[in-house]
Amino acid sequence: MLGKLLKSVIAYVDDNHLNLECVNFLLQEEFEVRTFLEPEIFLSSIKDHSYSAIISDIHMPNTNGFTLYEKILSDSYYNGCPIFFFSSDHSDINRMRSFELGAIDFIGREAPPDELLVRIKSGIEFHRKNKNLNKCGNLTIDLHKLKTYVNDKEVFLTFIEFKILYFLLKNHPFQLTKEQLLSCVWRVDHVLDATIYTHVSNLNKKLYQWDYEINGLKIKGIQLMKKAS
Repeated sequence: MLGKLLKSVIAYVDDNHLNLECVNFLLQEEFEVRTFLEPEIFLSSIKDHSYSAIISDIHMPNTNGFTLYEKILSDSYYNGCPIFFFSSDHSDINRMRSFELGAIDFIGREAPPDELLVRIKSGIEFHRKNKNLNKCGNLTIDLHKLKTYVNDKEVFLTFIEFKILYFLLKNHPFQLTKEQLLSCVWRVDHVLDATIYTHVSNLNKKLYQWDYEINGLKIKGIQLMKKAS
């Protein structure tokens, strides 16, 4: 009985009964799996349960997995646990979209049972070890309160500025291309270059005491660079 109480609780959302039963069977030795046929019913459960992970199908009627992901992140009761996508549609566009949103992993439904279990466990463990890695030099961001601090003093950013900063930190030391910025920050197909670099310029001005600066690479993209000592 004690062992059951100590199991981490996972939520799995899928509109297929058989998929729910299979995943529950595969993971039940390690986790307490709570299954949901309806995304909206799952969303209503967030306030009552502290999930260690959330697994979602992508193609579901009414609310697809990507829309569900965004609703989870905007829910005030969401505890920041890792979110996995689990789908038979492992096209490049779905994989890229899942990682752009910030999912910890995309698992194809053809993955062997042992691999599914290992990847879920590894993803949860990685998140537990790294969930507080929201610092870069003397800058700290609070992902739940959407606040930014330099030398422990709050710096007030607009929501767009915060999103740009977050995705730069998430992808550091790699460059963010213009296309990635449009997809991750604005979620549209076109924004004027001048608009992008105005936001970047404003960020650098506001974060002038930070150990890093945002280097605008014209049309190619932007990336973080450590300031010279």
